Amino acid sequence: MVIIGDQWQDPMSYMVTKPEQPDESIGIYPKLDMVGPNDFHHLMILLKSWSIPFDVVRLDQQFLDRNMFLDMDGKPMYGTIIWDVNNSDKLLHPDYSILKRMVQDYGIGLVALSDCIFPAEIQDLLGLKYTGSWESKDEMKVVQEHFLTEGLHSTFSVDDGIWGFMKRPQIEVLEGATTLVKHGSYPMITARKLETNARTVWIGHDRNYMFYFQDIRTSLRRAITWTIGYNLYKTWEKDIIMRMDDPGNAQNAWSQDFDSETLSEEVIEKYLIKPLQEHNAVLNINFLPGFVNDEKRWIEPSWQRQFTDEFGTAQDYVSSKRGYDKGVKLGVFEVMCHGLTHMQPDLTSPPGWWGTELDQERAQVGWYREFGDTRRHKEIPAAEQFWRMKTAQRWLEKQFGVTPLEFSPGGGGRSTSYENNTYRIAARSGFGWLNGYLGPDMLIPGWEFQGTPDSPKFIGSRPGAHDRGITRDPDEFATVFDDYPDSRFIGINEYIGYMHASNSGQLVTGKKPQLTFTVDYDPHYCLHFAEQASAWILELSDWVTNELGETPIIKVDGKAISFSKASYMIPIPAGIGKHYIEISR
Repeated sequence: MVIIGDQWQDPMSYMVTKPEQPDESIGIYPKLDMVGPNDFHHLMILLKSWSIPFDVVRLDQQFLDRNMFLDMDGKPMYGTIIWDVNNSDKLLHPDYSILKRMVQDYGIGLVALSDCIFPAEIQDLLGLKYTGSWESKDEMKVVQEHFLTEGLHSTFSVDDGIWGFMKRPQIEVLEGATTLVKHGSYPMITARKLETNARTVWIGHDRNYMFYFQDIRTSLRRAITWTIGYNLYKTWEKDIIMRMDDPGNAQNAWSQDFDSETLSEEVIEKYLIKPLQEHNAVLNINFLPGFVNDEKRWIEPSWQRQFTDEFGTAQDYVSSKRGYDKGVKLGVFEVMCHGLTHMQPDLTSPPGWWGTELDQERAQVGWYREFGDTRRHKEIPAAEQFWRMKTAQRWLEKQFGVTPLEFSPGGGGRSTSYENNTYRIAARSGFGWLNGYLGPDMLIPGWEFQGTPDSPKFIGSRPGAHDRGITRDPDEFATVFDDYPDSRFIGINEYIGYMHASNSGQLVTGKKPQLTFTVDYDPHYCLHFAEQASAWILELSDWVTNELGETPIIKVDGKAISFSKASYMIPIPAGIGKHYIEISR
């Protein structure tokens, strides 16, 4: 369970957005002085990307209640609590003694963050006394060997490109708690085992910057494992999601800026499919299934078009489709949705696009933004956006025989008000990704930590991340594999599938200790696993390893598997629905 204060800006508890930044006219470095609060946004990204299941309680709208933690039989529903409650007058007068009872009496773990430890009950559980927070540039260093610190760098370093004035919480460690990491001379990560065997962890540092440190992100994941005893999750150390935009796009034929010929079947086979096969790689392609026909003034399927446009460029969408079909069938192309046409829904109202000259209205880039009217500086109504997304889905399913799960609005044009919000409408349409997680439970625009173990790296295809780049220099496409020789180029549906998978575990200790997991693959969002195997990282804390032994017996769907503690990988066979993992001594 993740417990927060008032950091969730959406009163409907659905959109997890980045915090608004302050006015740049205030101060010398206003965005550094006043950045945040980033902690909740970052937490949601990390837990989703690791595929660790969670629920959220927000104390600005909810009363802290024992039944949030216990089922109807009085048994704990959660293995640990991530406590990220900021000190705010908007909280609904929470009874913090409930949390203390849940940890002490029911053995639920506790991981508390940064300066969100102002309640005396939290400090008592952690074995700490909080003094306050002040700016510091001292280094963070590991000072004690522990399950949480194994493999961490002796000195923590911030991610590239991140800098600012960072605060350091100052605490006094009381009897029973152990300091694992120090920030200068002050404790920064502590751990404590209570007499009841419940475990608590405090991870300090500035909550607006703390997760920009790789070792703190890793410490958080380890803390979840240590307080629960086990963890089943994903990491993405060398995984890359490469995308290419615009096949099927009508603007290639109508816009001066984008005019280029479609890729032929032969070019697609030679310069895209062949190198992808050689490197066992996937290219994620944002297709446009609809073409705006200026002569008839309607939308028609893109792949029926063969003509020479008004710039004198030959356009053969039929040949392109044959090539793309081959790549999809071979599994080297992933079908994504770039919208229906890439063009404004309203091409009629003043100043109007239909029938205009190539060097006049037709040259205005605003006409080629489908989900935000940048020509007239207004939004696209929600119902129109929803119809276009659902229509694009149906057309792409019929054209390619697969369901697109990623959505990317053409040209980045989108509507941002709550009622017309393109992210929210895409989630409602059943997409699982739009520059961030989309799902029935929440949506998280604006992804972070890309290219780290905590998120795949997202890159554009070469050259230029669009099909027109291939027409200009097709040989450059394959050079990406030289720059990332040890990486795995995956399909976006695999990433979406893991983030939407649900997994739950239960540990029974005693004479016959056993740990069981249920992994459930949703038939829509997890369709990648219908025909593809999956693999999860199993992490056991030191105290659970003592229960199960160094070489436990592991069964997946009733079949014994070999298990190497060096890799901790648990393979799961293809198939949506539920899979079962049993681990025993």
